[in-house]
Amino acid sequence: MPEATKVFISYSHDSPEHVDRVLALSGRLRKQGVDCRIDQYEESPQEGWPRWCARQVEQSEFVLVACTQTYLRRFKGEEEPGKGLGGTWEGHIISQELYNAQGKDSKFIPVLFSPQDAAHIPLTLQGATHYELGGPEGYNLLYRRLTHQPLVAMPPLGSVITMPVQPAPQELPSLPQLERKQDFLPQWNVPYPRNPFFTGREKILEALRAALEKRGRAALSGLGGVARRRRRRNTPAGIARSTRRFSGRGLNRGTHCFQTSCRLPVC
Repeated sequence: MPEATKVFISYSHDSPEHVDRVLALSGRLRKQGVDCRIDQYEESPQEGWPRWCARQVEQSEFVLVACTQTYLRRFKGEEEPGKGLGGTWEGHIISQELYNAQGKDSKFIPVLFSPQDAAHIPLTLQGATHYELGGPEGYNLLYRRLTHQPLVAMPPLGSVITMPVQPAPQELPSLPQLERKQDFLPQWNVPYPRNPFFTGREKILEALRAALEKRGRAALSGLGGVARRRRRRNTPAGIARSTRRFSGRGLNRGTHCFQTSCRLPVC
């Protein structure tokens, strides 16, 4: 038969009712195979209460900490002088063990007789699972832990399943063809900035073409620049002409000759 789990209950003597609750919890655990110890089973230990408390904490596999407002005050060493020496001493021993273990804890278990007592769990034990003993569910979970009977057992580790390998492609996938979008201005060698609002002279070119096809000749005039050059490239070769640049009288003479040759009225 396996050895019974040894458990010690650390609590404070808040009231006769609280003392009876601790006694009932210990008796129930002992009836169900847990070797639970409390101070009420001792009249006066031979080694004295301080050493007896220290030995119970040291030799027990689990220590149940019955959290109440009074217990927390004594655990923290804030009780009135000469009062609650046992709870203060046990709180010191528990704190020292946690300090020696660098905060690692699987031994000290907070238990609550009412949900309100959750506010009185010592800071060093707040990271541990606590159990509310007001109903059967909380006691059953506590009993499972004390007797090493988890509610959910971890299944055994199986073997790794071999998954099929996807064959590598023989050729690299082709890159998608992206439409090229011109986001820069074409070359421009005219010493003036380009007019961004220039939209072309399609209607003028159509009218010019119709006049040339009908009469055989037409005149196109405008300010100096590149517009006429563009229009000339879009007209039948050798039909449209433009004057060269002149200054002063030369410009007037050239304009007059152009108007005469095109049979245009002279202003």
